Amino acid sequence: MLDEELFKNYSFDIQYIKAPHQGVSATRNVALDASKADYVMFCDADDMFFNACGLHIIFREIQNGGFDTLSSTFVEESKDPKTGETVYLNREMDSTFVHGKVHRRKYLLDKHIRWNKDLTIHEDSYFNCLCQSLTKEVKYSYSPFYLWKWRDESVCRHDDKYILKTYNNMLDSNTALVKEFLKRSMKDKAQFYVTSMIMDAYYTMNKDEWLNQDNKEYRFNTEKRFKEYYLEFKDLFEGIDEMLKN
Repeated sequence: MLDEELFKNYSFDIQYIKAPHQGVSATRNVALDASKADYVMFCDADDMFFNACGLHIIFREIQNGGFDTLSSTFVEESKDPKTGETVYLNREMDSTFVHGKVHRRKYLLDKHIRWNKDLTIHEDSYFNCLCQSLTKEVKYSYSPFYLWKWRDESVCRHDDKYILKTYNNMLDSNTALVKEFLKRSMKDKAQFYVTSMIMDAYYTMNKDEWLNQDNKEYRFNTEKRFKEYYLEFKDLFEGIDEMLKN
């Protein structure tokens, strides 16, 4: 619970909404529904703007013609594994993280883009790929404004087997994305993301940690889930243009 005294320290009004616990995606939809702003940005609870120019960078792009979706590089706060000292890493822009993304709210409403309430792990890629695929008005900023802060309790930071344990969730997220494209009669996009997922799985599961016998249980579970995925979307994969596949 946030202290009401906190809000009195600001010169502008802050709308604070309490909602029942229902997972990150459903909660973000609640926030989206409550918003009245022209542009919206989703931020994890323990992150922050990278510097004082963060809002300036966003407003600069809005004033320079606007956009439906803005995707930016961002900065990761990490720890040196040997010394434990704080280090800052420049991360490339991607479709995986919610970090460094801003969207025009009316675009999201007009295109019926929402977070998939059934996804709570790797849910970002579903939402980001939809946002970047349903418009040509996408901007890319190489000036980072988002800081992915370090948190000792963050499972994806301290668990070196995070991807091994959650790759099935990535397949679930991609499955939901492909089905959404098919529902929108966008077969070419569905084929593109199926092919990307299958190729990603091939190269990922040939990495040393996946071949390590200590992780055979994770590999077995992922191979079982991947078989289901492949059989479901086999026709899409085999029907994609060979030049694009290459």
